[in-house]
Amino acid sequence: MKEIGRRLKQERRRMGLTLRKLAEMGGVTTAEQRHYELSEAMPEADYLAALANHGMDVVYVVTGKKQAVVKMSWEDAQALLDSRAISDDLFQNDPDEEIYFKVSRPSKV
Repeated sequence: MKEIGRRLKQERRRMGLTLRKLAEMGGVTTAEQRHYELSEAMPEADYLAALANHGMDVVYVVTGKKQAVVKMSWEDAQALLDSRAISDDLFQNDPDEEIYFKVSRPSKV
């Protein structure tokens, strides 16, 4: 449980957020946020879901495994798959990092 609090604080800092701002985003009080980061309380799923909607890597917070989500168009994804051009740059400094692609189909006009 202590690791979740530590990683939550790391993610907050990575996102450049204050304790108060992250609490607002998660729908909790600043005191509750402080308790989470000090590992005095365990965050609930609805709180973590709210943070995920704001771009926090909650999988990392809970499991310690970092993820990256790459958003791209359908055409770009197809080109990537066709050329098998996946760059090592996507992995940054962690070779065990999982990468997920969110692909959107073109809108029908």
